[in-house]
Amino acid sequence: MTKRLVFTVVGAVLALGGLATFLALQGLDAADKWSSVLSLFFTAAGFVLALVGLFARGSQQSADHAVTGGSLHQVRNVTGDVVITAGAGTGTAPTASAPADGQGGGGTQSAHGARTAGDLHQIDGVGGSVRVEPPTSSTP
Repeated sequence: MTKRLVFTVVGAVLALGGLATFLALQGLDAADKWSSVLSLFFTAAGFVLALVGLFARGSQQSADHAVTGGSLHQVRNVTGDVVITAGAGTGTAPTASAPADGQGGGGTQSAHGARTAGDLHQIDGVGGSVRVEPPTSSTP
């Protein structure tokens, strides 16, 4: 677990424990009234967060731990055409053999733990056409 996750879990447990203690000290009738009021605010906050998640599109791009033997392309929100000339690569395999995995969704691009011996293309939101051309030979 990361430190951030541990702090989040500990904070949530403490907050819920504090709320439970507060409601237990209020008595049954007052606790019922408090829980009704708190439910209203938590429901409204959840609705707002759902709307934000529905209409907000993140612009995150990351190559995370990418090690490539070729090239890596991340393209997002281009209104015209995209032409990518694929690299020839070095032919040398990366040090680890973990496959590339496109993580995320909802407006994110990632190549978490990616190690490629060739090209890696992540393309999203292109308003035109996308063409990936083969590498050009440098020998006559």
